[in-house]
Amino acid sequence: LKALGQYSADLAAEGLTESGQTAYANLKAAVGADSIGNMADAALDGLFGSNWANIDIDYEDELYGQTGFLQETTVSAGGGTNRTRFYVSGTYKDEEGIVAGTGYRKIAGQLNLDHRFSERASIKISTSIFRTESDRGISGNDNTNTSFGFSLAFTPSFLDIRKDPVTGNYPDHPFNPSNPLHTRDVLINNEVVFRSIGSLQFNYRLFQTPTQSLEFIAQGGADFYSQENQVFSPPELQFERAGDQPGQSILAESVSINSNLHLSLAHRIGIGSGSSLLTSAGIQSETADLNRASIFASNMVVTQLNVDQSANVFVIQNITKQQDRGNFLQGELNLNDMIYLTAGVRSDRSSTIGNTDETFRFPKASASIRLSELGFWNALAGLSDEFKLRVAFGRTGNLPTPTAKFTALNPNNISGRSGLLTGSRDGDPNILPEITQEIEFGIDANLLGGLASVELTVFNQSISDLLLFADVAPSSGFISEVINGGAMETKGIEASLNLNLIRSRNVEWLSRINYYTTSSEITELDPDVDPFNLGGFATFLGTYRIEEGWSPTSIVGSEMQLDAAGDPVLVAGVPQHVKLGDETPDFQMSFNNIFRLGRLRARFLLDWKKGGDVINLGKLLSDLGGTTADFDDTDGGFKDDDGNVLPNAIGRLTVLGSETAPYIEDGSYLKLRELAVNYVVGQRLVDRLFMGSVSSMTVGISGRNLWMKTDFTSYDPEVSQFGNIAIGGSVDTYPFPSSKSIFLEISLEL
Repeated sequence: LKALGQYSADLAAEGLTESGQTAYANLKAAVGADSIGNMADAALDGLFGSNWANIDIDYEDELYGQTGFLQETTVSAGGGTNRTRFYVSGTYKDEEGIVAGTGYRKIAGQLNLDHRFSERASIKISTSIFRTESDRGISGNDNTNTSFGFSLAFTPSFLDIRKDPVTGNYPDHPFNPSNPLHTRDVLINNEVVFRSIGSLQFNYRLFQTPTQSLEFIAQGGADFYSQENQVFSPPELQFERAGDQPGQSILAESVSINSNLHLSLAHRIGIGSGSSLLTSAGIQSETADLNRASIFASNMVVTQLNVDQSANVFVIQNITKQQDRGNFLQGELNLNDMIYLTAGVRSDRSSTIGNTDETFRFPKASASIRLSELGFWNALAGLSDEFKLRVAFGRTGNLPTPTAKFTALNPNNISGRSGLLTGSRDGDPNILPEITQEIEFGIDANLLGGLASVELTVFNQSISDLLLFADVAPSSGFISEVINGGAMETKGIEASLNLNLIRSRNVEWLSRINYYTTSSEITELDPDVDPFNLGGFATFLGTYRIEEGWSPTSIVGSEMQLDAAGDPVLVAGVPQHVKLGDETPDFQMSFNNIFRLGRLRARFLLDWKKGGDVINLGKLLSDLGGTTADFDDTDGGFKDDDGNVLPNAIGRLTVLGSETAPYIEDGSYLKLRELAVNYVVGQRLVDRLFMGSVSSMTVGISGRNLWMKTDFTSYDPEVSQFGNIAIGGSVDTYPFPSSKSIFLEISLEL
């Protein structure tokens, strides 16, 4: 489309160069053949304003290109006596976003206090409190093309929708329901969070002899969380003026209070030189209360933000309560600091389970042996001075959501009277927790006199009574139901290698390499549960497949398996999907390095993810808007029915509905997460600067997210529409790009 700026007189297709013809065709596709005809300059002026020719505006830079100012200050102090110790800290953070008008502010404080009343009694208190405020802007899916990413996808670079410097007005967007620059500058999306967390632990030694002791431990805590959201979309915005209720204001508040109380006894007895047995038992109680209320107001009075200054008001409130009770018994045996054995069992009940009186018991056991303590290991002392083998087994439960066992009744207006209608999701009054059973093997070793250390864990998890939100036949009156409907197995490896590559008085190099890989498979679906799709927006746009023998994070789309005749392969009358990818990566690695050269310190962290596919619907949006970077390229292999080569975007849109694969991309990346250089200032200079009141000073510079290498064609393969969820997180709909930040750091110790 940029090529159109070179042609201001004759816009007949036959009068343009090849690139001009392509641009002209794209414009016709965007505004319609009937509208464009043989537009002269005057017609283009009427559509785009008087200054459309030779305009090339980088709207990504206009919207996401703000250089924000970041500041963070932390002050902390600690000390005490032999009976009382304290630690107190405070933090202030203010970060401007890469989008004008967005940002984050935080004020936080923390106090830890340890006090020993006597040789028998002691107490530990920990409290933290903080307030945060976020101006969030709007991003992600909205179905109305008002969020920033959606709007940019339909904004060609020759179109000037910037604020008029004389009148202060914003032009309407001819290709989109909203002007993203206008929306950015006047729409309010503010979130304020207040949170307070407190915990207390009281220890009392009931008795003690030279060989044994018995201790009473009481632990309690509370977490208070309050969140207030305000969204105001004024009537002046383009997409508001187009509606029948212009202007919207939303006020939402969530209040959550979580509390817990743990009471236990711990008995320790010595059973010989270097050996001991620790036995503990206790009870636990946890509660969670969440109250969320939202007020939606529309048809706002001009200049007013309050929700009562509107013609229409709609209110939603959700209250969720949960109570969990449990008890445990555990024994830990230490044999001469060489063999460690642990065994235990815990019992749990929860209000989220169908039968609240039913108790579930979860055993666990572990064992480890330090081979380096055995006599034969002396021959290997030069290779490894510490080598431990370990094995562990455990079973635990993953609770369903508090509302999973209920079928909701939704309010409705029935013949002018308020009433209730059954919701679309069917609850299960007999719902059970998922049961996860895991066994793991591992080694821990120090090698070559401390030059290196290795940690390796191999694990296998099996999940039964798998919690599923399964589709049901529409004839049932529901769309989905919550069930325990299957089993799943997960295998993985976790490994780390620590290297002390250089160790001397003035030079040091420490390196840590972490490696992680995992794979999962649905091993069983109940006979009454058919394979189903989960997540995403629609099958033809890419979704995830829950099917026996498949990974639960497998990505499918419109494509079906075909036989030799080109007909869909049917199993039990159902067409079979083609696996287009998997959002689970092949592996992930991190490389963390710390250097010291005299007073100079440096560190960097690299992250590498190999594999893990992403559904890139941002590319679909820009294809529809005619703004994709490869819109006119012809290397995609697309052809029409006559064999003519099609431009990439046209080709992708032509097969949309029958092929999803063009929008599935590899999400591999290599990222420089952090880079920092610090210098410890000499004590003489510190004393001169602060006249002896400062004991040490460090100055430095650090950066975060400074560099990324990826073939993914959207902003960041880690950023997703649905956030951090177990299945379906890898869907891109043009959210905010990740920001790069640089900090100047000064640290003073008194």
